[in-house]
Amino acid sequence: MKYSRKALAILLCAGLAASALAGCGKSNSGTSENAGDGKTVETVKLIWFTEQMDDVQHARWMKYVVTPFNEANPGYEVEISATADYEQVLKVQMAAKNGPDICNMGGPTITSEYVKGDKVLDLTNYVTESGLDQVIFQWALDSCKVDGKIYSIPNSYEALMLWYNVDMFEENGWTAPTNYEELESLCNAIQEKNLIPIAFGTSDFKAINEQFVSVAFADYAGRDNVVKALNGEMKWTDPIFQDSIDCLNTMWQNGWINDKKSHAISDEDSNALFYSQQAAMRMTGTWQLGTYANQIKDFKYDAVPFPSLREGVPPTLPLGAGGVIAINANTKYPDVCWKFIQSMFDNKELHAQAVAEGAQTLPMDIPEELYPDTMNPVDKTIIGMLEETQKDLSAAGHVMWTYWPAETRQYMMDNIEKIYLGELTSKEYLEKTQEIFDKELADGKVPVVS
Repeated sequence: MKYSRKALAILLCAGLAASALAGCGKSNSGTSENAGDGKTVETVKLIWFTEQMDDVQHARWMKYVVTPFNEANPGYEVEISATADYEQVLKVQMAAKNGPDICNMGGPTITSEYVKGDKVLDLTNYVTESGLDQVIFQWALDSCKVDGKIYSIPNSYEALMLWYNVDMFEENGWTAPTNYEELESLCNAIQEKNLIPIAFGTSDFKAINEQFVSVAFADYAGRDNVVKALNGEMKWTDPIFQDSIDCLNTMWQNGWINDKKSHAISDEDSNALFYSQQAAMRMTGTWQLGTYANQIKDFKYDAVPFPSLREGVPPTLPLGAGGVIAINANTKYPDVCWKFIQSMFDNKELHAQAVAEGAQTLPMDIPEELYPDTMNPVDKTIIGMLEETQKDLSAAGHVMWTYWPAETRQYMMDNIEKIYLGELTSKEYLEKTQEIFDKELADGKVPVVS
């Protein structure tokens, strides 16, 4: 899930957000030259509404996705529209049966809310007829199903990892931890150096809290128990989940998680602590690959799975769809919108070049030889780790933005800090979680769990 919850930096022009209000295949008053015969045809402008992005990201999307499609499809022009609070803006637009033709969403659980109101198209036939069901990783496509039908397409996949300063670790004789005891010893040693063990910040976007909750469940409760809970075969109030939250709270109270100030600093501030070497480690997702390759020049860095937090549970990579793309049910040009989505998956060599420049990888196999030699070797190694994990899901955990139903997810990420601050107990937190989850499970709002 490429964060607006990941707090991207620069807002595209304000007019772009406004243009999404028109949306739904609005014809442009201009003309475009029809390739080949010199005739002019009216251009249909299709709005693709997405999260806030900076100039580099915008240029990358234009270079590798939008411009190739526009050039190959005279008479149609896809235009990016982006804003910081795109999910809220999208809700308002879609409720009014307006909005963009094509829309990004933060994850499959968000799409389910639009399915209930018949606001997004059923893409099942498009997927099967195009053969994309044989291209996209099955677990990623399954996560986009509601009542057995596909209403969105995963536009990236990602995992949560523990990033660390390799030079600092080598200088101090530290090694990346694999279990709780090693993590405890390492964090204590880092604190003795008056450094922050793990940089993490949520003040600008509280949804970021779901990252550490996902890690705690994956590395303490374990994959199998999380699957049972999401399938309604186990209660979130089970002691194993309470112990998971208590373990997370202990790490926070010990100061390992940003010196007990994660609620008071932003996501970008926590990156800055890692860049400036005031923090030895950073817990975040693989969406940072391009950013870190561009920003970190003073030291070597690497990333590993977060360590096991309980004996018998292996270090696990919480894995999920980074975001999804859907088609507005009210668009006048559904076939063209689908053609645009499909085009993202059609050219693996072009996509590999985009990934080498910092784009997130699509959930499909990309042969290693397609990545250019200029690609950051750390990026290549981490992407390889992602690919291996998705092949054997026994080593994969679950991220909340892909697998948790919307209201349950919202409650959990909004209220975990109350546990840190002594305003709520883990027992109370999980009792309320279960209450909300029971209703969503009964209403069919829980995504398919692999």
